[in-house]
Amino acid sequence: MWTDVAARRIALVVAHPDDETLAAGAHLKYWPNLTVVHVTDGAPRNSADARRAGFADWPAYAKARRAELECALQAGEAEHARRIALEVPDQQVIHEICALIERLSRLLEAAEIVITHPYEGGHPDHDACALACRAAIPRRAELWEFAGYHLRDDAIESGVFLQNEPRALRFPLSGADLERKRAMLACFRTQRETLAQFRAGAESFRPAGNADFTAAPHPGTLLYESWGFGLTGKQWRQLAEHLLACR
Repeated sequence: MWTDVAARRIALVVAHPDDETLAAGAHLKYWPNLTVVHVTDGAPRNSADARRAGFADWPAYAKARRAELECALQAGEAEHARRIALEVPDQQVIHEICALIERLSRLLEAAEIVITHPYEGGHPDHDACALACRAAIPRRAELWEFAGYHLRDDAIESGVFLQNEPRALRFPLSGADLERKRAMLACFRTQRETLAQFRAGAESFRPAGNADFTAAPHPGTLLYESWGFGLTGKQWRQLAEHLLACR
């Protein structure tokens, strides 16, 4: 699968535990020189998500999410991947963007291909990863994006890009690859309701194009605005513009 890049040094930079599975779960087995960077620990500090999932506080929730990730990587036959956890609080990546860019600049030095989220308004942490990777990627490396999820016409759309890209590579999953990805997704028990909204039958990648992080990724409501995170797209863009002045 995607054999022309499989032997190269790949860094998959994702916001949360489970994003690596949604993005490329069926592919991870085939990438022997893989580093997976998780920017957050998946645990918002207000502990609301933790309590909904049956945990007393965010540290217990973060521990459970780490265990789910271990389960998923084993199910996906991806134990070979080098794992780096930056442990930024969930939903707070844009507030730490300058430090994140500095850390990623060091971590990605050896990467030949960096794969991360597209800028689509699905989650503020996803968009912040898209921004940080563009700023931190080594000049010799290629930057790619995976299809995640976003809001289109008031409905969640997943597994496809918001904007069509003729160079995109789409891999329909079947047989052992599809079963392996389903087994990985089943490991994320705390995320069952959320993951049930997303498609698992294909994985898509495209070369990263230009992105204007000072403009909305699409007209209308962004998905994370509809989820009530307390951060609007306008506020996110203002933070991005202000904080990037540190560079």
